[in-house]
Amino acid sequence: MAVTTPPEPLPGASDRGRLRPGHPLLRNRRALFRWALVVLVAAASLWIQWAPVVPAPFAGAENLVRDPIHQLLASSEPETRLVVIDLDETSIAQVGPWPWPRSRIADLLETLAGPYGARVVGMDVVFPSPADAAGDARLAALSDFAPVVLAQALDFVARTPPLTSGEPVFDAAVPPVDLPAAKATGYMANHAGLAKARCVGNIGIQPDSDGRVRRVPLLANWKGMSSPLLPVAMMSCALQRGAPVNVLGQLKSSELAAGQWQVPFARQWDAYTVIPAAAILDGSAPTDLVQGRWVLVGSSALGLNDRAATPLAGAAAGVMVHAAAMTGLLDRVEGKAPVLPIDGRWIATIWTLVTLAAVSWALGRYKAWWLIPGMVAVVAGWLALAAWMVLQRATFSTGAPLLGYGLMLLVVSVELWMIQREQGQLLRSFATYVAPSVLKQMLEQGLENPMVPQHREITVVSADMQDYTGITNRSTLQEAADLTREFLQCLTEPVLTCGGTLDKYTGDGLVAFWGAPLASPDHADMALQAAQAMLANVREWNEKRVRLGQRPARVRIGVESGSVLVGDLGTVFRHTYTAVGDCINTASKLQAVAKTMSCDLVVGPVAARLAGRSGLVPVTRSQLPGHQEASVLWSFPSLSSSLPQDMPQQLARAVSG
Repeated sequence: MAVTTPPEPLPGASDRGRLRPGHPLLRNRRALFRWALVVLVAAASLWIQWAPVVPAPFAGAENLVRDPIHQLLASSEPETRLVVIDLDETSIAQVGPWPWPRSRIADLLETLAGPYGARVVGMDVVFPSPADAAGDARLAALSDFAPVVLAQALDFVARTPPLTSGEPVFDAAVPPVDLPAAKATGYMANHAGLAKARCVGNIGIQPDSDGRVRRVPLLANWKGMSSPLLPVAMMSCALQRGAPVNVLGQLKSSELAAGQWQVPFARQWDAYTVIPAAAILDGSAPTDLVQGRWVLVGSSALGLNDRAATPLAGAAAGVMVHAAAMTGLLDRVEGKAPVLPIDGRWIATIWTLVTLAAVSWALGRYKAWWLIPGMVAVVAGWLALAAWMVLQRATFSTGAPLLGYGLMLLVVSVELWMIQREQGQLLRSFATYVAPSVLKQMLEQGLENPMVPQHREITVVSADMQDYTGITNRSTLQEAADLTREFLQCLTEPVLTCGGTLDKYTGDGLVAFWGAPLASPDHADMALQAAQAMLANVREWNEKRVRLGQRPARVRIGVESGSVLVGDLGTVFRHTYTAVGDCINTASKLQAVAKTMSCDLVVGPVAARLAGRSGLVPVTRSQLPGHQEASVLWSFPSLSSSLPQDMPQQLARAVSG
């Protein structure tokens, strides 16, 4: 088939290097472009994975994945190591409206630290201004001698002027550690009468942009001075019953992004023991619920406006965030939280690179839409791995790989566009040379690089008009043109109808083959079917010519099968899809043999054997030029001539001669 494009410019022209459709470099270029996009996708994913803080545009997607994981994995096992004392609506109704007198607060702390035997009591309440002097004096004494940790709230919002209220206490009860601290912009501390407290913890936290609390500053820094989070201060306080715990020493710098620690939220809220403050004051609460436990005192009363949204619930008492943080820290200290030997970000990085590379590799070998189930499996695998890593309390971004997979959909779209573009080039190249059914099948099968030269088994049909020169010499220019066009139409129509490939026109004839670009097991049968149709078409056409008083034209057809090299065998100056092989020349020689025979169709021995000789009969034994031995040649006795059946013998002899 002579799939011919316009001649390219001479060497030196700007577009000389244009690649022909189906050229292997087109596929390589597409692969290189695909891999370049994948590298960019991987770079974007890893940039987010290793960023100190998840960039704001991607934080929402990150939380959308991680929050359901927390909700799914949070345990309902009771938390028996700590208890929450709640300044709830019931307690306020029984004891009196808030704020309670400082003496009443002191009663609560003394009862917890004394009769109830709490290990340490942490107050999630700030006292920014003095109240009753006796009560404040008792609070000051408790904070200096009892296992009580007061609170101060550091601010992390840029304000003008900065928030500075009360007398903050820094660098208390926490051993020096080499960990990043969150930078505070201000503070709300207790009044000066409580500034000598030995243990003070920060309760100031900064919600994410959606208002939910997911991270807390284990260390907050204000002008070079540090304040630990309330649970950290409670565990480090020397006044507690039991040895202080340097919990910060158990952590790695990689676990604190910009000083913020990811709260594990390992327990459901109903796993915590919550006791109304009034039950402690009147002694009705069982002692064993408090004795030896860590105690957090906070408020769920709506009037106190201490509520926080978390991944586990849209609203919870603010003190519960510290309870969840303390659970996570206690798990770490007690070895109940597995510690991965490597940074979780490395696991996520390896997974991302391997899966993106696998998807890109598959994209170059399978149809793009076949990858959708594979992508679903990869995403499901990552979510399972991410859930396991959350259980391991690993530090990593759950959304970064998902971003990579989302961007891979763009790569798939680009790949589809490039494939469709290449198929469009093939469509334009092959549309006039192969049957529409063959072209449709090529596109459906996604035939890769049909222009690339390859060895194929094919059957060739070579046909031309006998005595074309003699006929056209006696014709006008228009008559010769009409004769040629009509004759070639008789030959071409069966080629396309029978699924053949048009190799080339030879002026007054053509060469066509079956078996390429689509392989066909019955290529010989299809070629013989087309050859018979050519004879029938030419005979019908000749009958019309005879009726019009015009001279008929005899067709000569040679058919043979064999192995050839087929593909784009042109040059940079002219692209040509064609076949080269012995059977091409043999078919042409068989066509010439037909000139000396009464039959117009001559079939070679290989094609006759492949076709099962169905309806074929031997017509002669002849040694073709260039062949060492004579061969038996075949034809169809029932349809051997392209001339009209009732044409006068004298005219028939003149045409045949």
